[in-house]
Amino acid sequence: MAGAQKPIWPRMPSGFVKGQLLAHKLLGLALASVMYLVCITGAIAVFYAEFERWERPGAPEMAQASPEAVGRAVAYVRQHIAETGAAPTDVYVITPGAEMPRLVIDYEEDVLAFDANGAYAGPGAHELTHFLTELHYALHLPWQIGFIVIGVLGVLLVALIVGGALALPRMFRDAFTLRLDGGRRLSRVDIHNRLAVWGLPFHFLVAASGAVMGLALVAMSVAGPMMFGGDSARAMGEMYGDPAAIAAQAREAGAPANTLPEAQIVAALETLARERPDNPPIYMALNQFGTSDEIVSIGAGHRDRLIYSETYRFDSAGGLMSADGYAEGDAGRQVLASMFRIHAGAFGGLAVKLLYLAFGLALSFICTTGVDIWLAKAAARGREHPRIQSAWTSFVWATPAMLALASTLYILWTVPAEPVFWAGLLLLSLAGVWIPQRVVHWLAPFVTGILTLALPIAHIARFGADALSPAGIWMNASLALSAVFLIALGARNRARGASPLALAQGVPAPADA
Repeated sequence: MAGAQKPIWPRMPSGFVKGQLLAHKLLGLALASVMYLVCITGAIAVFYAEFERWERPGAPEMAQASPEAVGRAVAYVRQHIAETGAAPTDVYVITPGAEMPRLVIDYEEDVLAFDANGAYAGPGAHELTHFLTELHYALHLPWQIGFIVIGVLGVLLVALIVGGALALPRMFRDAFTLRLDGGRRLSRVDIHNRLAVWGLPFHFLVAASGAVMGLALVAMSVAGPMMFGGDSARAMGEMYGDPAAIAAQAREAGAPANTLPEAQIVAALETLARERPDNPPIYMALNQFGTSDEIVSIGAGHRDRLIYSETYRFDSAGGLMSADGYAEGDAGRQVLASMFRIHAGAFGGLAVKLLYLAFGLALSFICTTGVDIWLAKAAARGREHPRIQSAWTSFVWATPAMLALASTLYILWTVPAEPVFWAGLLLLSLAGVWIPQRVVHWLAPFVTGILTLALPIAHIARFGADALSPAGIWMNASLALSAVFLIALGARNRARGASPLALAQGVPAPADA
């Protein structure tokens, strides 16, 4: 009888194996943390336009601005740039519209707001909104790295959604079954699965559109130059046209007929209104600003398309010269141009945004309960991780808490939001390792509510009557109502005195964590 063969893989010490298992679990927890962070910030960032208006509640608002007013505003900015010595490559003019009823000019070094006559009305920057949106789409990393990370996360989320739907077919059969009387752990699993099923189309669309946008930007910024020997300018020229050639073509039209300030811009807006009356301007881009190759283009809305805008280029006399083809070009270009509105819920008005908020919060809840259920199942098998559970709960609540605190400090004293957010999130998450879970369970939502309530109070203290204008009052009211809900949730959890882990297992919370 032949002797037993030795295993090919050597036997590892038990301590080493346990360490690797713990590292594997912590890596999975880190991935879940990033996924949750992206989901909850995305749900809030649906209202990015409203946050921009809330951040500067005193800026003038108007339904529209005349081409002459826009021309005067650009003339002011051109002189301002010359006086300050700035040298922006591109200058963007945000024209008034239904979603953003303001005239704002944005370039690398500054953002300026103007009234309906084109007169300067003060600063127009909205750094807090940028802080929120950049956290969502790049995690405040350098954009080349951040977009790659978010694009990969989008692909993983699509895989999780599709894989979960295929692996758990009973989720659909039991789509309207909630066994709330079947035990705490079973009811928690049911809520997790029901939210996943009810929001499946939304979750898939948001994840897929985010993945497409992230990976497309990576492809354009990385793969494109690689295909042209590292010449990124040539790569961009192949996609959007050579800027020098476009500028030379534009100059052939000669000077505009009128002599108003920024006559080319005035004429371009008049041409768009005349030739494209159903496509109002959203923004105007002045590329190669201040050079002989300056190019004027206008991003115009198309109500019959999901695209954010079509880009129209204008010659030196303000005549329509060309379009990028997002509205009427090939199908692939139209689909790619539609990803932003699909991903951000930037269509259908307030009703769609509220729907995106609800489903976005549901997706965030799915992320959190997925980890809770995993920890509960491990505890049921005798492998409890109370410190991981407590740290996870702290992280979940620390995210909105630090968003509120960072925003409050910026509103009051212009304290940079990024270091406050990340330092606070790290410290509070680590604190959860040593704070008993039964305390974290009620204290975290309670503190989050207090910090959220501080934000509208700080906003009113900073801006006074402007905080009660249409641009500020409903956002402040929404924040205050959210704060009351969170404080009430914390009080309810304190009264019940049970942790999520204990609730998931269907047993009372222990006296000590």
